[in-house]
Amino acid sequence: MSKKIFFYFLLSTLLFADSLELLFEGNKNIDTRELYKSLGLHKPYLYEFYKDEPQINPKTIELTLLTLRNYYKTKGYFNAKLSYIEENNKLIIGIEENDAVRIKNLVILSEFDLSEVIPFEKGDRFESDLFTQSKKDIAAFYGNESYCNPNIDAKTWIDIDTNEAYILYDIATNDLCYFGTLDVGGSESIDAAIVSSLLPIEEGALFSYESISQSYKNIYRHEGISKVSIDTDVDVNQSRVNIKVSIDENEKPLRFQAGLGISSDEGAMALLGIKHRNFYGDLKTLSLSTRVTQIRQTIKLNYDVPLIDRNYSGLEVGFKNEDFIGFEEQSVFGSIYLKQQKGLHSFKESLVFDNAKTYRSNDLVLFPHSSLFVLSPKLEWNYDTRDKLLDPSRGYFLSAEMMGSLKSEISDASYYKYKLSGAVLFPFGSNILGLKSKYGSLKLYEGELPASYRFYTGGMYSNRAYGYRELGELNAQGDPKGSYSVFESTLEWRFGIYGNVRGMVFSDVSFIGDNAIVEYNKAYTSVGFGLRYKTPIGPIALDFGVDTDAPSKQYAIHFHIGELF
Repeated sequence: MSKKIFFYFLLSTLLFADSLELLFEGNKNIDTRELYKSLGLHKPYLYEFYKDEPQINPKTIELTLLTLRNYYKTKGYFNAKLSYIEENNKLIIGIEENDAVRIKNLVILSEFDLSEVIPFEKGDRFESDLFTQSKKDIAAFYGNESYCNPNIDAKTWIDIDTNEAYILYDIATNDLCYFGTLDVGGSESIDAAIVSSLLPIEEGALFSYESISQSYKNIYRHEGISKVSIDTDVDVNQSRVNIKVSIDENEKPLRFQAGLGISSDEGAMALLGIKHRNFYGDLKTLSLSTRVTQIRQTIKLNYDVPLIDRNYSGLEVGFKNEDFIGFEEQSVFGSIYLKQQKGLHSFKESLVFDNAKTYRSNDLVLFPHSSLFVLSPKLEWNYDTRDKLLDPSRGYFLSAEMMGSLKSEISDASYYKYKLSGAVLFPFGSNILGLKSKYGSLKLYEGELPASYRFYTGGMYSNRAYGYRELGELNAQGDPKGSYSVFESTLEWRFGIYGNVRGMVFSDVSFIGDNAIVEYNKAYTSVGFGLRYKTPIGPIALDFGVDTDAPSKQYAIHFHIGELF
Protein backbone atom coordinates (compact mmCIF):
# COMPACT_ATOMS: atom_id res chain seq x y z
CA MET A 1 0.00 0.00 0.00
CA SER A 2 2.79 2.45 0.91
CA LYS A 3 4.44 1.89 -2.51
CA LYS A 4 1.19 2.78 -4.30
CA ILE A 5 0.82 5.94 -2.26
CA PHE A 6 4.39 6.95 -3.12
CA PHE A 7 3.78 6.25 -6.83
CA TYR A 8 0.64 8.42 -6.94
CA PHE A 9 2.47 11.18 -5.08
CA LEU A 10 5.34 11.09 -7.58
CA LEU A 11 2.93 11.10 -10.55
CA SER A 12 0.96 14.06 -9.21
CA THR A 13 4.20 15.95 -8.63
CA LEU A 14 5.14 15.55 -12.29
CA LEU A 15 1.70 16.46 -13.55
CA PHE A 16 1.31 19.54 -11.40
CA ALA A 17 4.91 20.76 -11.39
CA ASP A 18 5.27 24.49 -10.91
CA SER A 19 5.20 26.38 -14.20
CA LEU A 20 7.89 28.86 -15.13
CA GLU A 21 7.37 32.30 -16.64
CA LEU A 22 8.70 32.22 -20.20
CA LEU A 23 10.99 35.01 -21.44
CA PHE A 24 13.08 35.54 -24.58
CA GLU A 25 16.44 37.26 -25.05
CA GLY A 26 18.47 38.01 -28.16
CA ASN A 27 15.71 37.96 -30.78
CA LYS A 28 16.05 41.00 -32.99
CA ASN A 29 14.15 40.28 -36.19
CA ILE A 30 11.33 38.06 -34.92
CA ASP A 31 8.93 39.86 -32.60
CA THR A 32 8.59 38.45 -29.07
CA ARG A 33 4.80 38.30 -29.31
CA GLU A 34 5.21 36.29 -32.52
CA LEU A 35 7.40 33.77 -30.72
CA TYR A 36 4.81 33.29 -28.00
CA LYS A 37 2.13 32.79 -30.65
CA SER A 38 4.23 30.07 -32.37
CA LEU A 39 4.05 28.14 -29.10
CA GLY A 40 0.31 28.61 -28.72
CA LEU A 41 0.80 31.15 -25.93
CA HIS A 42 -0.69 34.61 -25.59
CA LYS A 43 1.30 37.61 -24.44
CA PRO A 44 -1.24 39.93 -22.74
CA TYR A 45 -1.75 43.35 -24.26
CA LEU A 46 -1.41 46.44 -22.09
CA TYR A 47 -5.16 46.58 -21.52
CA GLU A 48 -5.18 42.90 -20.45
CA PHE A 49 -3.55 43.70 -17.12
CA TYR A 50 -5.69 41.06 -15.42
CA LYS A 51 -4.09 38.18 -17.37
CA ASP A 52 -0.96 36.27 -16.34
CA GLU A 53 2.28 36.34 -18.30
CA PRO A 54 2.94 33.30 -20.52
CA GLN A 55 4.22 30.27 -18.61
CA ILE A 56 5.66 26.89 -19.53
CA ASN A 57 5.89 23.50 -17.89
CA PRO A 58 9.60 22.71 -17.30
CA LYS A 59 9.00 19.15 -18.52
CA THR A 60 8.36 20.48 -22.06
CA ILE A 61 11.53 22.56 -22.48
CA GLU A 62 13.10 20.36 -25.16
CA LEU A 63 9.85 20.24 -27.15
CA THR A 64 9.59 24.03 -26.86
CA LEU A 65 13.12 24.51 -28.20
CA LEU A 66 12.40 22.15 -31.12
CA THR A 67 9.22 24.07 -31.97
CA LEU A 68 11.07 27.39 -31.90
CA ARG A 69 13.93 26.07 -34.07
CA ASN A 70 11.43 24.87 -36.68
CA TYR A 71 9.60 28.19 -36.52
CA TYR A 72 12.84 30.07 -37.12
CA LYS A 73 13.48 27.88 -40.18
CA THR A 74 10.09 28.87 -41.62
CA LYS A 75 11.18 32.49 -41.21
CA GLY A 76 14.46 31.91 -43.07
CA TYR A 77 16.81 31.46 -40.10
CA PHE A 78 18.13 27.95 -40.72
CA ASN A 79 21.24 28.52 -38.60
CA ALA A 80 19.55 30.00 -35.53
CA LYS A 81 20.84 28.71 -32.19
CA LEU A 82 18.77 28.49 -29.00
CA SER A 83 19.70 27.86 -25.39
CA TYR A 84 18.00 28.31 -22.03
CA ILE A 85 18.56 28.98 -18.35
CA GLU A 86 16.29 28.69 -15.33
CA GLU A 87 16.41 31.32 -12.60
CA ASN A 88 13.96 32.88 -10.14
CA ASN A 89 11.01 30.80 -11.38
CA LYS A 90 11.64 31.97 -14.92
CA LEU A 91 12.73 30.15 -18.05
CA ILE A 92 14.84 32.45 -20.23
CA ILE A 93 15.42 31.26 -23.80
CA GLY A 94 18.45 32.86 -25.40
CA ILE A 95 18.32 33.25 -29.17
CA GLU A 96 21.17 33.78 -31.59
CA GLU A 97 19.42 34.35 -34.89
CA ASN A 98 22.53 34.52 -37.16
CA ASP A 99 22.19 35.36 -40.85
CA ALA A 100 18.93 34.70 -42.65
CA VAL A 101 18.49 33.03 -46.02
CA ARG A 102 18.14 35.75 -48.66
CA ILE A 103 16.60 35.46 -52.11
CA LYS A 104 19.39 35.34 -54.68
CA ASN A 105 17.24 34.95 -57.77
CA LEU A 106 13.49 35.24 -58.45
CA VAL A 107 11.93 34.17 -61.75
CA ILE A 108 8.23 34.79 -62.52
CA LEU A 109 6.71 33.39 -65.71
CA SER A 110 3.18 34.73 -66.05
CA GLU A 111 1.09 36.71 -68.50
CA PHE A 112 -0.11 38.89 -65.59
CA ASP A 113 1.75 41.29 -63.33
CA LEU A 114 1.94 39.41 -60.02
CA SER A 115 3.94 42.01 -58.07
CA GLU A 116 0.98 42.63 -55.74
CA VAL A 117 0.56 38.89 -55.09
CA ILE A 118 4.10 37.57 -54.75
CA PRO A 119 5.54 38.83 -51.44
CA PHE A 120 9.21 38.53 -52.45
CA GLU A 121 11.88 40.58 -54.18
CA LYS A 122 15.54 39.86 -54.70
CA GLY A 123 17.42 40.33 -51.45
CA ASP A 124 14.38 39.72 -49.25
CA ARG A 125 14.48 37.20 -46.42
CA PHE A 126 12.96 33.91 -47.51
CA GLU A 127 9.96 32.73 -45.46
CA SER A 128 8.45 29.35 -46.23
CA ASP A 129 5.00 30.26 -44.88
CA LEU A 130 4.88 33.28 -47.20
CA PHE A 131 5.98 31.04 -50.09
CA THR A 132 3.16 28.59 -49.32
CA GLN A 133 0.64 31.42 -48.99
CA SER A 134 1.82 32.99 -52.26
CA LYS A 135 0.71 29.89 -54.19
CA LYS A 136 -2.77 30.23 -52.72
CA ASP A 137 -2.79 33.95 -53.49
CA ILE A 138 -1.74 33.30 -57.10
CA ALA A 139 -4.60 30.79 -57.50
CA ALA A 140 -7.00 33.40 -56.06
CA PHE A 141 -5.60 36.09 -58.37
CA TYR A 142 -6.13 33.92 -61.43
CA GLY A 143 -9.56 32.96 -60.12
CA ASN A 144 -10.50 36.64 -60.01
CA GLU A 145 -9.32 36.88 -63.61
CA SER A 146 -11.81 34.05 -64.38
CA TYR A 147 -9.22 31.28 -64.66
CA CYS A 148 -10.45 28.67 -62.20
CA ASN A 149 -7.88 25.98 -63.04
CA PRO A 150 -4.42 27.52 -63.67
CA ASN A 151 -1.31 25.36 -63.73
CA ILE A 152 0.90 26.74 -60.96
CA ASP A 153 4.44 25.38 -60.79
CA ALA A 154 6.20 27.05 -57.85
CA LYS A 155 9.58 25.80 -56.63
CA THR A 156 12.32 26.97 -54.32
CA TRP A 157 15.94 25.86 -53.81
CA ILE A 158 17.75 26.76 -50.59
CA ASP A 159 21.50 26.64 -49.91
CA ILE A 160 21.96 26.81 -46.12
CA ASP A 161 25.74 27.05 -46.50
CA THR A 162 25.58 30.30 -48.47
CA ASN A 163 22.19 31.39 -47.05
CA GLU A 164 20.77 31.84 -50.54
CA ALA A 165 17.37 30.94 -52.00
CA TYR A 166 16.29 30.57 -55.63
CA ILE A 167 12.56 30.81 -56.46
CA LEU A 168 10.65 29.98 -59.63
CA TYR A 169 6.98 30.72 -60.35
CA ASP A 170 5.75 29.29 -63.66
CA ILE A 171 2.00 29.79 -64.24
CA ALA A 172 0.04 28.76 -67.32
CA THR A 173 -3.66 29.41 -67.91
CA ASN A 174 -6.39 27.20 -69.30
CA ASP A 175 -9.72 28.40 -70.73
CA LEU A 176 -11.77 31.11 -69.05
CA CYS A 177 -14.25 29.77 -66.51
CA TYR A 178 -17.90 30.65 -66.00
CA PHE A 179 -20.36 30.10 -63.20
CA GLY A 180 -22.43 26.99 -63.84
CA THR A 181 -25.47 25.76 -61.97
CA LEU A 182 -26.42 27.56 -58.78
CA ASP A 183 -27.96 25.36 -56.10
CA VAL A 184 -29.14 27.42 -53.12
CA GLY A 185 -30.77 25.91 -50.08
CA GLY A 186 -32.87 27.69 -47.49
CA SER A 187 -33.96 26.63 -44.02
CA GLU A 188 -37.14 26.11 -42.05
CA SER A 189 -37.95 29.83 -41.86
CA ILE A 190 -35.67 31.35 -44.51
CA ASP A 191 -36.72 31.03 -48.13
CA ALA A 192 -34.04 29.99 -50.64
CA ALA A 193 -35.09 32.88 -52.90
CA ILE A 194 -34.09 35.35 -50.18
CA VAL A 195 -30.67 33.68 -49.86
CA SER A 196 -30.24 33.72 -53.65
CA SER A 197 -30.94 37.45 -53.74
CA LEU A 198 -27.91 38.01 -51.48
CA LEU A 199 -25.51 36.40 -53.96
CA PRO A 200 -23.68 38.52 -56.57
CA ILE A 201 -23.46 35.34 -58.70
CA GLU A 202 -25.35 34.60 -61.92
CA GLU A 203 -25.29 31.44 -63.99
CA GLY A 204 -23.22 31.99 -67.13
CA ALA A 205 -21.31 34.96 -65.74
CA LEU A 206 -17.51 34.96 -65.64
CA PHE A 207 -16.20 33.14 -62.59
CA SER A 208 -14.35 35.01 -59.82
CA TYR A 209 -13.34 34.25 -56.25
CA GLU A 210 -14.23 37.82 -55.36
CA SER A 211 -17.89 37.06 -56.14
CA ILE A 212 -17.77 34.10 -53.75
CA SER A 213 -16.04 36.18 -51.07
CA GLN A 214 -18.64 38.93 -51.47
CA SER A 215 -21.38 36.30 -51.19
CA TYR A 216 -20.08 35.28 -47.77
CA LYS A 217 -19.99 38.93 -46.68
CA ASN A 218 -23.52 39.61 -47.93
CA ILE A 219 -24.99 36.58 -46.17
CA TYR A 220 -23.16 37.07 -42.89
CA ARG A 221 -24.42 40.66 -42.71
CA HIS A 222 -27.70 39.04 -41.71
CA GLU A 223 -27.40 37.88 -38.13
CA GLY A 224 -30.30 35.46 -38.57
CA ILE A 225 -27.83 33.12 -40.32
CA SER A 226 -25.28 31.44 -38.06
CA LYS A 227 -23.39 29.45 -40.72
CA VAL A 228 -23.03 29.46 -44.48
CA SER A 229 -21.19 27.03 -46.73
CA ILE A 230 -20.41 27.77 -50.39
CA ASP A 231 -19.01 24.72 -52.19
CA THR A 232 -17.46 24.89 -55.65
CA ASP A 233 -17.36 22.02 -58.14
CA VAL A 234 -15.06 22.70 -61.09
CA ASP A 235 -16.04 21.02 -64.35
CA VAL A 236 -12.72 21.25 -66.20
CA ASN A 237 -14.08 19.95 -69.51
CA GLN A 238 -16.87 22.54 -69.63
CA SER A 239 -14.87 25.32 -67.93
CA ARG A 240 -17.75 25.68 -65.52
CA VAL A 241 -17.81 26.13 -61.75
CA ASN A 242 -21.01 24.85 -60.17
CA ILE A 243 -22.01 26.47 -56.87
CA LYS A 244 -23.87 24.94 -53.94
CA VAL A 245 -24.93 27.18 -51.05
CA SER A 246 -26.29 25.90 -47.74
CA ILE A 247 -27.12 27.84 -44.58
CA ASP A 248 -27.95 27.27 -40.94
CA GLU A 249 -30.31 29.75 -39.33
CA ASN A 250 -29.57 31.15 -35.90
CA GLU A 251 -31.29 28.99 -33.29
CA LYS A 252 -31.37 31.91 -30.83
CA PRO A 253 -32.52 34.87 -32.93
CA LEU A 254 -33.22 37.14 -29.96
CA ARG A 255 -30.13 39.12 -29.00
CA PHE A 256 -29.53 41.58 -26.18
CA GLN A 257 -26.73 44.06 -26.59
CA ALA A 258 -25.06 46.46 -24.21
CA GLY A 259 -21.86 48.45 -24.34
CA LEU A 260 -19.79 51.25 -22.90
CA GLY A 261 -17.37 53.54 -24.69
CA ILE A 262 -15.79 56.95 -24.86
CA SER A 263 -14.60 59.36 -27.54
CA SER A 264 -13.42 62.94 -27.62
CA ASP A 265 -16.37 64.02 -29.79
CA GLU A 266 -19.24 62.65 -27.71
CA GLY A 267 -17.64 61.84 -24.36
CA ALA A 268 -18.77 58.78 -22.40
CA MET A 269 -21.23 56.46 -24.15
CA ALA A 270 -23.64 53.73 -23.05
CA LEU A 271 -25.63 51.47 -25.37
CA LEU A 272 -28.52 49.13 -24.62
CA GLY A 273 -30.74 47.27 -27.06
CA ILE A 274 -32.68 44.17 -28.06
CA LYS A 275 -32.88 42.73 -31.56
CA HIS A 276 -34.80 39.87 -33.16
CA ARG A 277 -32.60 38.73 -36.05
CA ASN A 278 -35.19 36.63 -37.89
CA PHE A 279 -38.53 38.22 -37.04
CA TYR A 280 -41.26 36.00 -38.54
CA GLY A 281 -38.70 34.47 -40.90
CA ASP A 282 -36.92 35.43 -44.14
CA LEU A 283 -34.24 37.42 -42.24
CA LYS A 284 -36.54 40.28 -41.28
CA THR A 285 -35.15 42.09 -38.22
CA LEU A 286 -36.84 44.15 -35.52
CA SER A 287 -34.72 46.09 -33.03
CA LEU A 288 -35.15 48.61 -30.24
CA SER A 289 -32.04 50.42 -29.03
CA THR A 290 -31.01 53.38 -26.95
CA ARG A 291 -27.68 55.18 -27.07
CA VAL A 292 -26.72 57.79 -24.49
CA THR A 293 -23.68 60.06 -24.66
CA GLN A 294 -22.78 63.30 -22.93
CA ILE A 295 -24.13 65.38 -25.82
CA ARG A 296 -26.71 63.10 -27.47
CA GLN A 297 -29.44 60.76 -26.22
CA THR A 298 -31.31 58.59 -28.74
CA ILE A 299 -33.91 55.84 -28.70
CA LYS A 300 -35.08 54.26 -31.95
CA LEU A 301 -37.02 51.36 -33.42
CA ASN A 302 -35.87 49.70 -36.66
CA TYR A 303 -37.64 47.19 -38.91
CA ASP A 304 -35.67 45.84 -41.90
CA VAL A 305 -36.92 43.48 -44.61
CA PRO A 306 -34.73 41.73 -47.24
CA LEU A 307 -36.47 41.39 -50.61
CA ILE A 308 -35.66 39.36 -53.71
CA ASP A 309 -33.28 40.63 -56.44
CA ARG A 310 -30.92 42.13 -53.83
CA ASN A 311 -33.43 44.73 -52.66
CA TYR A 312 -34.22 45.76 -49.09
CA SER A 313 -36.87 47.85 -47.41
CA GLY A 314 -37.57 49.05 -43.92
CA LEU A 315 -38.47 51.86 -41.58
CA GLU A 316 -37.03 53.67 -38.60
CA VAL A 317 -38.66 55.88 -35.96
CA GLY A 318 -37.07 57.45 -32.92
CA PHE A 319 -36.55 60.30 -30.51
CA LYS A 320 -33.36 62.30 -30.02
CA ASN A 321 -32.20 65.02 -27.66
CA GLU A 322 -28.94 66.74 -28.60
CA ASP A 323 -26.80 69.42 -27.01
CA PHE A 324 -25.28 71.74 -29.60
CA ILE A 325 -22.93 74.57 -28.68
CA GLY A 326 -25.34 77.47 -28.08
CA PHE A 327 -28.66 75.60 -28.18
CA GLU A 328 -30.35 72.24 -27.63
CA GLU A 329 -32.68 70.30 -29.88
CA GLN A 330 -35.30 67.60 -29.41
CA SER A 331 -36.37 65.64 -32.45
CA VAL A 332 -38.93 63.00 -33.30
CA PHE A 333 -37.63 61.47 -36.53
CA GLY A 334 -38.34 58.63 -38.89
CA SER A 335 -37.88 57.27 -42.39
CA ILE A 336 -39.17 54.67 -44.83
CA TYR A 337 -36.58 53.34 -47.25
CA LEU A 338 -35.91 51.10 -50.23
CA LYS A 339 -32.35 49.91 -50.86
CA GLN A 340 -30.60 48.08 -53.69
CA GLN A 341 -27.24 46.29 -53.46
CA LYS A 342 -25.46 45.82 -56.80
CA GLY A 343 -22.02 44.39 -56.17
CA LEU A 344 -20.02 47.03 -54.32
CA HIS A 345 -22.65 49.67 -55.14
CA SER A 346 -25.55 50.44 -52.83
CA PHE A 347 -28.45 52.77 -53.59
CA LYS A 348 -30.99 53.95 -51.05
CA GLU A 349 -34.18 55.99 -51.51
CA SER A 350 -35.88 57.30 -48.37
CA LEU A 351 -38.74 59.49 -47.26
CA VAL A 352 -37.53 61.23 -44.09
CA PHE A 353 -39.57 63.20 -41.57
CA ASP A 354 -38.14 65.33 -38.79
CA ASN A 355 -40.15 67.15 -36.13
CA ALA A 356 -37.47 69.28 -34.41
CA LYS A 357 -37.81 71.60 -31.43
CA THR A 358 -35.03 74.12 -30.72
CA TYR A 359 -34.79 75.35 -27.13
CA ARG A 360 -32.34 76.73 -24.52
CA SER A 361 -30.82 79.03 -27.12
CA ASN A 362 -28.07 81.50 -26.19
CA ASP A 363 -28.77 83.54 -29.34
CA LEU A 364 -32.45 83.86 -30.32
CA VAL A 365 -31.55 85.51 -33.63
CA LEU A 366 -29.07 82.87 -34.75
CA PHE A 367 -30.79 79.90 -33.06
CA PRO A 368 -34.45 80.91 -32.61
CA HIS A 369 -36.75 78.82 -30.46
CA SER A 370 -38.94 76.90 -32.87
CA SER A 371 -40.88 73.73 -33.54
CA LEU A 372 -40.52 72.70 -37.19
CA PHE A 373 -41.67 69.75 -39.26
CA VAL A 374 -39.70 68.88 -42.39
CA LEU A 375 -40.62 66.09 -44.82
CA SER A 376 -37.76 65.28 -47.22
CA PRO A 377 -37.12 62.72 -49.95
CA LYS A 378 -33.51 61.52 -49.69
CA LEU A 379 -31.21 59.72 -52.15
CA GLU A 380 -27.95 57.97 -51.20
CA TRP A 381 -25.23 56.13 -53.12
CA ASN A 382 -22.17 54.34 -51.77
CA TYR A 383 -19.29 52.46 -53.37
CA ASP A 384 -16.71 50.87 -51.06
CA THR A 385 -13.71 48.68 -51.94
CA ARG A 386 -11.83 48.96 -48.63
CA ASP A 387 -10.54 45.66 -47.27
CA LYS A 388 -11.65 46.22 -43.64
CA LEU A 389 -14.05 48.49 -41.80
CA LEU A 390 -12.28 49.54 -38.57
CA ASP A 391 -8.68 49.20 -39.73
CA PRO A 392 -8.50 49.37 -43.56
CA SER A 393 -5.15 49.22 -45.33
CA ARG A 394 -6.13 49.55 -49.00
CA GLY A 395 -9.03 50.47 -51.28
CA TYR A 396 -11.31 53.47 -51.58
CA PHE A 397 -14.88 54.60 -51.04
CA LEU A 398 -17.18 57.15 -52.64
CA SER A 399 -20.51 58.34 -51.30
CA ALA A 400 -23.16 60.89 -52.14
CA GLU A 401 -26.41 61.89 -50.48
CA MET A 402 -28.99 64.52 -51.36
CA MET A 403 -32.23 65.54 -49.68
CA GLY A 404 -34.69 68.40 -49.96
CA SER A 405 -38.26 69.58 -49.55
CA LEU A 406 -40.86 72.03 -50.80
CA LYS A 407 -42.68 74.28 -48.32
CA SER A 408 -46.27 73.12 -47.96
CA GLU A 409 -48.93 72.25 -45.44
CA ILE A 410 -46.82 69.29 -44.33
CA SER A 411 -43.32 70.76 -44.53
CA ASP A 412 -41.97 74.05 -43.14
CA ALA A 413 -39.16 74.68 -45.64
CA SER A 414 -38.11 74.63 -49.28
CA TYR A 415 -34.47 73.61 -49.36
CA TYR A 416 -31.85 71.21 -50.64
CA LYS A 417 -28.83 69.73 -48.93
CA TYR A 418 -26.17 67.43 -50.35
CA LYS A 419 -22.87 65.88 -49.29
CA LEU A 420 -20.18 64.27 -51.43
CA SER A 421 -17.28 62.40 -49.87
CA GLY A 422 -14.54 59.95 -50.76
CA ALA A 423 -11.26 58.51 -49.57
CA VAL A 424 -8.46 56.33 -50.92
CA LEU A 425 -5.73 54.31 -49.20
CA PHE A 426 -2.40 53.45 -50.87
CA PRO A 427 -0.24 50.79 -49.15
CA PHE A 428 3.54 51.19 -49.39
CA GLY A 429 4.90 48.07 -47.72
CA SER A 430 3.93 48.41 -44.07
CA ASN A 431 3.10 52.11 -44.52
CA ILE A 432 -0.15 53.62 -45.79
CA LEU A 433 -0.91 56.93 -47.50
CA GLY A 434 -4.51 58.09 -47.05
CA LEU A 435 -6.47 60.88 -48.74
CA LYS A 436 -10.02 61.96 -47.85
CA SER A 437 -12.29 64.79 -49.03
CA LYS A 438 -15.82 66.00 -48.27
CA TYR A 439 -18.00 68.68 -49.86
CA GLY A 440 -21.35 69.80 -48.45
CA SER A 441 -23.90 72.44 -49.44
CA LEU A 442 -27.20 73.67 -47.94
CA LYS A 443 -29.58 76.09 -49.65
CA LEU A 444 -32.76 77.45 -47.97
CA TYR A 445 -35.26 79.01 -50.40
CA GLU A 446 -38.34 79.53 -48.25
CA GLY A 447 -39.49 78.91 -44.70
CA GLU A 448 -37.34 77.80 -41.78
CA LEU A 449 -35.00 74.93 -41.07
CA PRO A 450 -33.79 73.64 -37.70
CA ALA A 451 -30.39 75.12 -36.82
CA SER A 452 -28.98 71.60 -36.65
CA TYR A 453 -29.25 71.28 -40.45
CA ARG A 454 -26.23 73.59 -40.87
CA PHE A 455 -22.70 72.22 -41.13
CA TYR A 456 -20.69 72.27 -37.91
CA THR A 457 -17.01 71.50 -38.45
CA GLY A 458 -14.15 70.54 -36.18
CA GLY A 459 -13.49 67.29 -34.36
CA MET A 460 -11.88 63.95 -35.02
CA TYR A 461 -13.78 63.34 -38.28
CA SER A 462 -13.23 66.91 -39.45
CA ASN A 463 -10.41 69.32 -38.52
CA ARG A 464 -8.38 67.93 -35.61
CA ALA A 465 -6.96 71.24 -34.42
CA TYR A 466 -10.45 72.00 -33.08
CA GLY A 467 -12.89 70.35 -30.72
CA TYR A 468 -16.14 68.86 -31.91
CA ARG A 469 -18.18 71.51 -33.84
CA GLU A 470 -15.89 74.33 -32.63
CA LEU A 471 -14.45 75.51 -35.96
CA GLY A 472 -15.73 78.57 -37.80
CA GLU A 473 -17.07 82.06 -37.17
CA LEU A 474 -18.40 82.70 -33.64
CA ASN A 475 -21.32 84.84 -32.43
CA ALA A 476 -21.16 87.37 -29.60
CA GLN A 477 -21.55 84.59 -27.03
CA GLY A 478 -18.58 82.69 -28.48
CA ASP A 479 -20.69 79.91 -30.02
CA PRO A 480 -20.05 78.59 -33.56
CA LYS A 481 -22.61 79.93 -36.03
CA GLY A 482 -22.50 76.92 -38.31
CA SER A 483 -22.12 77.20 -42.09
CA TYR A 484 -24.13 76.56 -45.24
CA SER A 485 -21.28 74.96 -47.15
CA VAL A 486 -18.06 73.15 -46.35
CA PHE A 487 -15.10 71.60 -48.11
CA GLU A 488 -12.61 69.53 -46.12
CA SER A 489 -9.64 67.38 -47.05
CA THR A 490 -7.28 65.18 -45.07
CA LEU A 491 -3.86 63.74 -45.83
CA GLU A 492 -2.45 60.97 -43.58
CA TRP A 493 0.77 58.95 -43.54
CA ARG A 494 0.48 55.85 -41.34
CA PHE A 495 3.56 53.86 -40.32
CA GLY A 496 4.67 51.18 -37.91
CA ILE A 497 6.64 51.97 -34.75
CA TYR A 498 6.99 48.75 -32.78
CA GLY A 499 4.85 45.65 -32.57
CA ASN A 500 1.20 46.68 -32.24
CA VAL A 501 2.04 50.37 -31.91
CA ARG A 502 1.69 52.49 -35.05
CA GLY A 503 2.16 56.16 -35.71
CA MET A 504 0.56 58.66 -38.05
CA VAL A 505 1.13 62.24 -39.22
CA PHE A 506 -1.65 64.25 -40.82
CA SER A 507 -2.84 67.52 -42.24
CA ASP A 508 -6.49 68.66 -42.27
CA VAL A 509 -7.74 71.63 -44.32
CA SER A 510 -11.23 73.14 -43.98
CA PHE A 511 -13.09 75.81 -45.99
CA ILE A 512 -16.57 77.00 -45.01
CA GLY A 513 -19.14 79.40 -46.45
CA ASP A 514 -22.10 81.53 -45.32
CA ASN A 515 -24.08 80.46 -48.38
CA ALA A 516 -24.39 77.36 -50.55
CA ILE A 517 -21.04 78.08 -52.24
CA VAL A 518 -17.83 77.47 -50.28
CA GLU A 519 -15.63 80.52 -49.70
CA TYR A 520 -11.96 79.70 -50.36
CA ASN A 521 -10.44 82.94 -49.10
CA LYS A 522 -9.95 81.53 -45.59
CA ALA A 523 -8.37 78.12 -44.98
CA TYR A 524 -8.29 76.47 -41.58
CA THR A 525 -5.21 74.26 -41.76
CA SER A 526 -4.08 71.87 -39.08
CA VAL A 527 -1.15 69.50 -38.77
CA GLY A 528 -0.49 66.87 -36.16
CA PHE A 529 0.42 63.36 -35.26
CA GLY A 530 -1.30 60.32 -33.80
CA LEU A 531 -0.67 56.98 -32.15
CA ARG A 532 -2.49 53.71 -32.77
CA TYR A 533 -2.46 50.61 -30.59
CA LYS A 534 -3.82 47.55 -32.36
CA THR A 535 -6.46 45.52 -30.49
CA PRO A 536 -8.89 42.78 -31.59
CA ILE A 537 -11.75 45.32 -31.71
CA GLY A 538 -9.77 47.83 -33.79
CA PRO A 539 -6.95 50.28 -33.12
CA ILE A 540 -7.18 52.53 -30.07
CA ALA A 541 -6.36 55.95 -31.50
CA LEU A 542 -5.01 59.18 -30.02
CA ASP A 543 -4.56 62.26 -32.25
CA PHE A 544 -3.09 65.68 -31.49
CA GLY A 545 -3.59 68.57 -33.92
CA VAL A 546 -2.64 72.25 -34.02
CA ASP A 547 -3.78 75.13 -36.23
CA THR A 548 -0.83 76.25 -38.35
CA ASP A 549 -1.85 79.92 -37.94
CA ALA A 550 -1.89 79.79 -34.12
CA PRO A 551 -0.21 76.56 -32.97
CA SER A 552 0.26 77.74 -29.37
CA LYS A 553 -3.36 78.86 -28.97
CA GLN A 554 -5.49 76.55 -31.10
CA TYR A 555 -5.00 72.82 -30.60
CA ALA A 556 -7.00 69.75 -29.61
CA ILE A 557 -6.59 66.13 -28.56
CA HIS A 558 -8.88 63.39 -29.91
CA PHE A 559 -9.29 59.74 -28.95
CA HIS A 560 -11.44 57.02 -30.50
CA ILE A 561 -11.46 53.38 -31.65
CA GLY A 562 -10.83 52.55 -35.29
CA GLU A 563 -9.28 54.50 -38.13
CA LEU A 564 -11.19 57.55 -39.33
CA PHE A 565 -11.32 56.23 -42.92
